[in-house]
Amino acid sequence: MSKKKLPARPHQPPQQAHPLLDQAIALHQQGRLAEAEALYRQVLALDGKQPDALHLLGQIERHKGNAQAGLEMIDRAVALRPDSAPYRMTRGNTLRVMGRRAEAIIAYREALELNPDFADAHNNLGVVLLESGDAPMAAGHFRRALEIRPAYPDAANNLGNALKATGDFNGALVAYEHALKLAPAAATIWTNLATMHHKLGHMEQCEACFRKALEIDPRLADAHSNFGTILANWGRYDEAQAHLEKAIELRPDFPEALMSLGYALIEQGRGIEGEAKYLRAIELVPDSPLANRMFSMKLYKQRRVAEARDYALRALPQAKFRERGMLLSHLASIMSMLSDYTQVKPMSDEALALAPWEDEIWEQRLYNFSYHPDLPASDIFAEFVRWGDGQKVSVPSAYANAREPNRRLRVGFVSPDFRRHTSRFYFSALFEHHDREAIELIGYSNVQQPDEWTERFRGWSSGWREIRGLSDAEVAEQIRADGIDILIDACNHMQDHRLGVFTLKPAPVQATWLGAAWTTGLPTVDYVLFDPYLAPDGTLAREKIMRLPGCFIAYRPPEGTPDVAPLPALRTGHVTFGYSGRTERLNPRVFRAWGEILSRLPEARLILDFRAFADPQTQAYYRDYLAQHGVDTARVEMRNSADIFKGLGDIDILLDCFPHSGGTMLFDALWMGVPALTLAGRPPVGRIGTSLMMNLGLADWVTQSESDYVERAVTLAGDIAALDALRAGMRSRMRASPLMDEQGFARHYGTALRQMWKAWCEGGTPAPFDVP
Repeated sequence: MSKKKLPARPHQPPQQAHPLLDQAIALHQQGRLAEAEALYRQVLALDGKQPDALHLLGQIERHKGNAQAGLEMIDRAVALRPDSAPYRMTRGNTLRVMGRRAEAIIAYREALELNPDFADAHNNLGVVLLESGDAPMAAGHFRRALEIRPAYPDAANNLGNALKATGDFNGALVAYEHALKLAPAAATIWTNLATMHHKLGHMEQCEACFRKALEIDPRLADAHSNFGTILANWGRYDEAQAHLEKAIELRPDFPEALMSLGYALIEQGRGIEGEAKYLRAIELVPDSPLANRMFSMKLYKQRRVAEARDYALRALPQAKFRERGMLLSHLASIMSMLSDYTQVKPMSDEALALAPWEDEIWEQRLYNFSYHPDLPASDIFAEFVRWGDGQKVSVPSAYANAREPNRRLRVGFVSPDFRRHTSRFYFSALFEHHDREAIELIGYSNVQQPDEWTERFRGWSSGWREIRGLSDAEVAEQIRADGIDILIDACNHMQDHRLGVFTLKPAPVQATWLGAAWTTGLPTVDYVLFDPYLAPDGTLAREKIMRLPGCFIAYRPPEGTPDVAPLPALRTGHVTFGYSGRTERLNPRVFRAWGEILSRLPEARLILDFRAFADPQTQAYYRDYLAQHGVDTARVEMRNSADIFKGLGDIDILLDCFPHSGGTMLFDALWMGVPALTLAGRPPVGRIGTSLMMNLGLADWVTQSESDYVERAVTLAGDIAALDALRAGMRSRMRASPLMDEQGFARHYGTALRQMWKAWCEGGTPAPFDVP
C-alpha cells in the first residue's frame, strides 16, 4: 500500500492544545513516533475528544503492532467527525492490517462516499480488493486514482499488479513502465517490471531490470529472491544460489527464497541440502499454499507422488483465488500420476475457473486429459481447440518466400529436446539422413542445458539458432529473417514448448510432429504428421492430417544397449508380464484387465518398473490401489531398474496401457526382444502400440477390446516356444521393418514436406494427404 501524507486537521482544536498538536504532527512526519505519541497523549489529556489526536495516535498504535488499540482510537475519532473521509480511510487501513478485509472495503467505500475524488482511498480500496481476489474491480479503482492524481506512481504500480492478476500481461507491462516514469528510482517497481518481462518471455529485458533494481537498492531482498528464482529456472544455478543466499541473509525467515534455493541446490545434485531448505520454509509457514505446493512439486518431479499428494492436500483449505487454482491444477496432475482420475476433471475445471489466464493450468489440463480413461476423444480434442482459440494469433498478410514448388526448401524445427532426451531416438534418423540437396534444415533450439547430443544435431543441420531466452516475437522475427518455408513444431504441448511462436505464423507453412503426438489446437498450424495406423479415418485433429507410410517415426536405439536376454519363462517356469512406463497412463480399467490376466494364469507374475514404483510410500499406495481392482499384489514386483534395458531382460510380455498407448517404452521393449500386447484405443495417441506391432507384422498382438486384451494375453502366454522364437528374432524383424528404416523414413518425410510446399505455392488451402 502507498505511503501517505498525514491529513490536515479538519477543524481548529482548543487553543491550549494547538501548539502541542502541531508539534506532534511535525514529529510524526519526521518519523519520531515515540516523541509524537507522548505529545498526542498530552493533547488528549487536555481534550479527550480531540479527533485529530485520536486519529493520529491510532495510526501510531497500529504501527507499533497494537492494531486493536489503534482501531479503538480511530473509531472514537470517526464518532466525533463522521464526515471525515481521511478518518474512514485510516479505519480501512487498520482493518486491512487486522485481516478484516470485508470491513476494510466498507470503510474505504464510506470514505469515497464522502469524497469521491479521494485518490488514496481509491488506491487503498484497490489494494484490498486485489488481495480479496477481485482484480478487475481493483484495476478500476487504480485507474480512477490515476485520473484524479496522474503523478501517482504507487497507483500505477498497483494497476500493474492488478492487470497481471487478470492475465493482461502486456497491460501490466505498460502500467509498470508508466510507474517508473513517475518514480525512476523505485527499486520495487523495477523488480515488478522485471518479473513481467520474464512472464512475457523478454529474457534480456528481465535480467536488465533486475540488475537495475539491485543497483538502486542492493539490499532489496525481494529482488534478490525473484531474480534468483528466475535464474534457477534458466538453469543458471550458481548465480541463482548467490542471489537467493543474499535474500536469506537480508531476511532470514524468507520462505519463498528458501524454496527457490532448495530447488537450485537439488538441481545441482545437492538433494539433502535442498530438501532441508523446503522443509525450513514449511516450518516458517506451515499452512502456506505456496510453500506446500512448491515442495509438493519437488516431490512430484522425484516421483514421490504419495508424499506430493499429502503436502498439496495439506495446503488446500488455506488456499484462496489464484493460489487455490494453481494448487488444484497441481493436485489434478498428482492424481493423474497416481492413476486415479475420479477428481482430475473437477479439480482442473475449478482451477481453470479461478485462474483461466495461467498457462501452467492449461498445459497441465491438456496433458492430464490426454490420458483420462473416461473422457471421449471428442471432449479431449475440444479442450485443445478451446485452448487454441484462446491464443492471440497474428498471421502476416503476405510472405516474401518465392512460390517455386521444386526449389530447395528451408525447413525449421523447433524443440527443447535437441539433447539427451528420448526424442533423440527419433530426431536422429531425420536430421542425419534428410536430403540436403532438397532441404536446408535449420534447428531452433530451446534447450535449457545443451549437451553432446545438442552438438550432434547442430552438426547435422544447415543452420542453428539458440532461442531459449528469446521472446516469441523475437523468435518469429528470426524465422522470418531466415526465410523459413516450413516450420515444424517437434514438441507439441510437452514441457518447454514454443507454441507461442506458431501463433505468429512466421513461416507460410506450419506443421506439428512427434512431442505429444496429437493436435496443437492452434488455427495457425496447417498439418500434423501421423501414419495410417495411428490416425485411421475419423481421427480428430485441428490440423490437416498427413499420413506417412509405415510409421510416423523411425527409432534409433541408444548406444551400448545389452544383448537380448534369454526368455525368462525358460528359467522361471512361468510367464512374467511387465510394464515400464509412466503411471499417468495407467487407470482402473488397465488394473482390472491385469487382475483378470493374473487370475487366469495363477503362476504368472507382473513387474512394474518405473521410478514411482520404487518410492516406498507410492509403492504402498499402489499395492492397495491394485488390490482394490482385483490384482493379486503378492505376485507383483515393483521396482525402478537403473538400466531399463537390462530390466527388460526379466520380462516375457510387455502389457501396453490403454486408452492412451505407451511410446518409447514400447520401442525399448521390442528392441530387447519383448513383444508388446496392445489395445487399439483412442486415435491417435491410443494407437501408438498398434502402429508398432502392425509395422512389425504382429497383428495378433493388437486387440480391439478389454476382453480381447485379456483373452489374447492368456493365449500368447501359453505358447512358450513361440515367445522364445519371437524374442530371438525381434531385432532382425525391427531392422527389416519401417520402424528402423531411417533412410526410408527421411525420404518419406521429405516427400511430405514437398507436398505441403506445393499446396502453398498453388495457393490452395491445406488438405489431408497420404504420402505414397
